[in-house]
Amino acid sequence: MISVPGAQALTLPQGPAQGPPDAFMIGTEFAHLHPSPDQSLHLVLPPPTAEAAIEAGWAEQHPIARLGIISPGAVMVYAPRDAYEADIAAGLVRASYAYAIGAEPPITTGNERGH
Repeated sequence: MISVPGAQALTLPQGPAQGPPDAFMIGTEFAHLHPSPDQSLHLVLPPPTAEAAIEAGWAEQHPIARLGIISPGAVMVYAPRDAYEADIAAGLVRASYAYAIGAEPPITTGNERGH
């Protein structure tokens, strides 16, 4: 609903078990994967998790979020280059999903291995 053609959105079905409004980009969309060759992700994280991911170098705040138009936790996660980075990206998607359903998100920033 809010990305380039060919992007794959991650959404929740409509229903009562959802997190705060700031956990979504639009509607029930909490993340999307950009198509090749980009393959980066946009997703929404709780602000402290977003800050940790940015500080660790895994993400940058979405430019529209910097303007206050969408959730301050909206970030772009860089496309992974190897299996380790894919694990980090997957952990951030899991954190975004947890935020979207109102669960306590795991903090996965890559700092666990010195990054």
